[in-house]
Amino acid sequence: MAKANGVVSDARIGLADLCAIVFHERLDKSTPLRVRTDWDNAQLSTEQLHYAALDASASLQLYHHLSQVSIPVMITESTLPGTPVSVLQNDGQVIAHGILSQEPPAPTCKGVNHTPSRAQVTIQHVVVPGALLPLYDTSLAALGPTPFDVLVKRTRLQHRGQNQPNADTAQVVPPPAFAEAGQQTHDQLLQFLSRPVSADEDWTEGVDDPVGEAEETCDISSAEPDRLGLEEGLILLHEMASSPSLWPAAIRSRVLMDVWHAMACIRVSKEHGFRRPFARALRDAMLIPDAADKSRISHYLASIGSSWDDVLRIKPRWLWKHCKRTIPPPEELYALVKEVYTTFGPLLDAKTRQPLFNARAWKDAGNVLKAIQAGLLSDPPGIPLYFQIGVDKKHGNLPIYRCARGTNNAEGGVHHSGRCHLPISGVSARHASARLRDFVLMHNLVVSKGPVCLGTVLILHNLGWHLEPHWNSI
Repeated sequence: MAKANGVVSDARIGLADLCAIVFHERLDKSTPLRVRTDWDNAQLSTEQLHYAALDASASLQLYHHLSQVSIPVMITESTLPGTPVSVLQNDGQVIAHGILSQEPPAPTCKGVNHTPSRAQVTIQHVVVPGALLPLYDTSLAALGPTPFDVLVKRTRLQHRGQNQPNADTAQVVPPPAFAEAGQQTHDQLLQFLSRPVSADEDWTEGVDDPVGEAEETCDISSAEPDRLGLEEGLILLHEMASSPSLWPAAIRSRVLMDVWHAMACIRVSKEHGFRRPFARALRDAMLIPDAADKSRISHYLASIGSSWDDVLRIKPRWLWKHCKRTIPPPEELYALVKEVYTTFGPLLDAKTRQPLFNARAWKDAGNVLKAIQAGLLSDPPGIPLYFQIGVDKKHGNLPIYRCARGTNNAEGGVHHSGRCHLPISGVSARHASARLRDFVLMHNLVVSKGPVCLGTVLILHNLGWHLEPHWNSI
């Protein structure tokens, strides 16, 4: 986030260095507490709690500050004099702030010729006094006290706008205060969302598979509802504050709950006849296609005799590769998801005559709606979650996107295999580390050059055979 907003040039910068750059304050990370081996103890010392609290508080304050920093844009010849600018080094680090000079342009400035690719800048604040200006081959400090004018390549200038906050005037936003009862509810909600969902329980699988013949003939308008269950469910849902003005406005985190994991926390029978139509309806309520991308794709599909709805039924993954999707703000998402719950929840299965939602599922649905109210599922504003990685030349030069939301390839590949090696809960960090090291060893043996059967690998090792392991495989 700091790199995207032009505050730093390297996204790998540490928390202490970022605090120094943004707030001009020192966050002590040299203490021996950082490398202690007892951080997995149930009871932490006062010093450890203080150390962890400082890290959490500093991160929150940095987030609030960076959220106010507008994304920088490059300077062009049409940019007006007096525009606030930042001067960058070749590595992207900001070395000074100022404005485009309001003085009439002269042929030279301090002995350097004025050209169309250069702009005259009035330096008002020097960030790195020892930084060298390439056109002058001297440091900023050597050019005298501010303000002073220099020529800078336009490619080394960025504009942020008049409302750019700086580290000297930025207000530190305190963390939200919770009442004791509210904090207890919040903790219970996080505990609910953190509940592991096994593969046998995950009813959301197959949501992007082609629609089968059975689903084509599945008509919810003629389905029989469990009216008593619906009434009980509505009573439960109506107990929550439905007015957005009463909901918490704080953005909890930039790293939010995996939305499909949250939905899978509702315990629904995988054998229910309306399970897959429910999952698809929930998908379309939560993840809204980008209007521009959808229009572009629809025009292309129309040119080849197809349509958005046709492809959505038979090949939805192709659509999501070419179309960004957003999770709406809480006040919009709440209404969309609640409507899906009340529509599908009471529907009876034709064979078992059981509703899709039993009493426990209605309670789980209420907890998910509470998570939506708390802002734990909506996309954080101003944070790009899609990145274009190419162009599909075979299909009308449509953009190809990669999404940062949900489970990445590394987690989805090794994580699912390694998950069965860990206890569901109550494991210490030391225990988890030992289990993962054992999993890494077994994984490397299995993917070694030669036989791929673990039993065969161990037998060949016992017989003295040498198998070169792929140590970089995990």
